[in-house]
Order: sequence, then C-alpha cells, then structure tokens
Amino acid sequence: MVPAHRIPPEVTLACRRLQEAGFPAYVVGGAVRDLLRCPDESTAKDFDLTTAATPEQVIAIFGRSKVIPTGIAHGTVTVLCERHGGKPHPIEITTFRGEVGFSDGRRPDRIEFITDLVEDLRRRDFTVNAIAWDPVRQLLVDPFDGQGDLQRKRICAVGDPVARFAEDGLRVMRAVRFAAQLGFVVDAATRQAFVGALPTLRKVSRERIRDELLKLLAQSQPSLGLRLMLLPTDGSPHLRWSHDGNILQVVLPEVAHEVQSVQAVDVLCAAIESLPCALRLGALLWPMRRWLLGAGAQVLTVPKALAELLDERLKLPSSDRQHLATLLTMPVMSPKQLDLMHGPTLRRLLGTYSEATLDALLRTQRAFAQAEGDLLWAARLSQLLDRVCDERAKNPPLQIADLAISGKDLLRELALPPGPLLGELLRELLSVVLDDPAQNDRAVLLDRAKNLLSQRNFRH
Repeated sequence: MVPAHRIPPEVTLACRRLQEAGFPAYVVGGAVRDLLRCPDESTAKDFDLTTAATPEQVIAIFGRSKVIPTGIAHGTVTVLCERHGGKPHPIEITTFRGEVGFSDGRRPDRIEFITDLVEDLRRRDFTVNAIAWDPVRQLLVDPFDGQGDLQRKRICAVGDPVARFAEDGLRVMRAVRFAAQLGFVVDAATRQAFVGALPTLRKVSRERIRDELLKLLAQSQPSLGLRLMLLPTDGSPHLRWSHDGNILQVVLPEVAHEVQSVQAVDVLCAAIESLPCALRLGALLWPMRRWLLGAGAQVLTVPKALAELLDERLKLPSSDRQHLATLLTMPVMSPKQLDLMHGPTLRRLLGTYSEATLDALLRTQRAFAQAEGDLLWAARLSQLLDRVCDERAKNPPLQIADLAISGKDLLRELALPPGPLLGELLRELLSVVLDDPAQNDRAVLLDRAKNLLSQRNFRH
C-alpha cells in the first residue's frame, strides 16, 4: 500500500474534489511506482492525476482561473492547487484516454476520452508505471501486476511489448533508462522486442532521444542501461558483440562503430560510471576520437560529422557543443608531455584551454586509463591534476587580460599607432609573465615593451 502521509495534501484534496463532483480520480505514474518501491524514502515527485472528467469538466470544477490548458488536445490540464502556507502547487490532471493509431511511430493519430481506468492504464509503457492509487479511498488499482514486477525488480511492457514499442520508439530508451534508474533487469520478452523497435526509434525526434540519453547518464549506475543499449538485439542475456545492430547504433552510430568488443564495452561503461554526471556525455563520445583524430581533425577545424552530431542530432546548446568539440579533438596528454608539465609549460597549458575543458580532458583520460587497467598512467594523470589545481590556486596571469599593463597603456606611453604591432607586443609580454609571474608589474612590463620595440624585429 501507498503510505497516506507521503501523498501531498493538495494532491489528495484535488482527488477529493473530482470525486465529489462524480468523477473517479487517481494518482498515477512514477510517484506511485516510487512510493510502492521505497515507501520510507522521499524519492517520489511529480504527483500526476488521471480522472474520468474531461478537460472542460476539470476546468468547471476548479475554476478557469486555476487551470492552465497545458496539453488540452491530449486531455491534460495543469491545476494550481492551494498549498497550505505556500504558493499554489501545479498538478497535472489527464483524462482517461485511449490512443488510436501510431502511423508515424511517435504519437497517436487520435485521442479518445474514455471512462475506464483499466483501459487507460493499458496504453502505458511498463507495468511498474501502470499502477493507480486513490488517496481518498486508499485503493490501489494494479491490473497488470506492476507490484509483482517491482518485487521481481523487472521492467516489463504492458501487454504485447512489440505493440508498445511500435506505438512509440522512445519506449526502448525509456526501458534501458528505467533499468539503470531502478537497478532492474528488463524482462526477456520485452528485451527481445528491441530488435523490431529500432526502425521506430529512428523516427523519434532527436530532442526526445537526447533527453532520455542524458537522463540515463545521470543515474548512479548508467552502465546498467548502457549495456542494454550495446546488447545484440536478438535478446541474448549475455554480453557478446553482434553486428546485427543495437540501440546505440541507432542513437550514436559513430560511437557504436568504435565499440565492437566485449572489452571495449566494459572499458566504456567503467570509465563513464567513474566520472561525475557533467563529464559523462563527453566520455560516452570519447571513442569517436579514434576516427576524428585519425582524419587529422584540429580544434579550430571541427569535422563536419562532429558538428552535425552535436548540433543537428543531439541539439546541444552552443556552449556545450563548443566544449565537446574541443574535448574530442584536442590532443591527449602523452607521457613525454606530462614530464614537461611544470612551471611555464604548465601555465601555458592553463592559458590555452578553459578550466572546464582541460579538467574534462585530464579526468576523462584518467578514467579510461583506470578502466583499461593502466593504473600507473592513471596515477600520473592524477598527479598532473593536482599540479594543475595547485597552480590555479596561485592565480597566475594566463591571458593578455591578466597583464598589469593594457593595450591602451602601451599606445599612450609608447606613442604607438593602433595595429598588429600592439597585439604582438602584448603576446610577448604575456610570454614573459608566463615564464615568471613575478614580472607582472606595470613598470616592469613597460620597460620590457620599450626594450622589445628597440629590437629590429619589433620596429615599425
């Protein structure tokens, strides 16, 4: 049973108002699932309601001023319910509905409002998400044994998994994400239906796929879902490589092309799981470096294929695209380079790349070294990360903007005309302070600029 005290009072009140108006109403979805799974933990959120009332009837019950028609064409409105001592709390209320036809494999061709709760639950994706709870009457409705699958820790499609995936190809991604989120296995029949769902998954919008992928990577054990994405689609319970195709070949074929062995899968999953969430997408894309750098890619000339992946397919924000493009094309640290990373050389490295990008490079490279069993190299990268941290703590000048003298100062003090010479002077002065941060003094730098001008190669 769902503990009554865990249901927010405004949710129970909304159900009561609907029922007093003559319409059954229930809490459905992830909140019910999580409260049944972990009744003593505060993991449940997003308390959505379903009811026999149509959107127009919900508006009449709660008042037009309290209802936002967020998805009225699909039977969904958001009601602003009063919360004791706080701001109105939005609750999403959806009419019992049936869905007819999925000609595009993404959305129903037609919505039909119905009055049968069981038929409404029948259209849902997985049994653990097809449980309803009436907080007023303390009544649980579970026609597809979702509670049993919670106890068995199993993700199982409602009814025929082939039909469920044909309705919406994204449900394949949701299956692997829920496996990682809940720590569950995917039912054999549901997993075997993956193979027929791949063409439908290809029709799903890139934004929806991206969002599910990012949710998967944010779980505490993303490898549970990633391994399912990499499993052969013949439904084998054992991880073995197959060229018959898998989910990752649809979502990220560039990565799948480079991960074609059990060992590569193990390394990729271990590396991703050892990193914080913010670095996991970069780690998932990391295997792409092999063909990106093999094609002679440079940071300033991002290959068209990479730009297309980050922009048109993953639909990432501009800042994220730039960060990942740099991460995936900048040279990794070699043992020879690492030995030189002290003093001026280290400061030049810090000045070349942003803090976020350099840290991502070193931490990701270390994660893959650890996953591959090269613990000595991983330890050396850890030492470099420590040196980077120590050097940053000294706040040394790393950019022209950090110099104690500005371009305007040089123009005025040296009677210079604007032009390329000024930029050359500033770059030389930056090199001076990168070698010795103590030289970052206005008078010292002005003297150095005068001396540089007196040299032949700086005359104008």
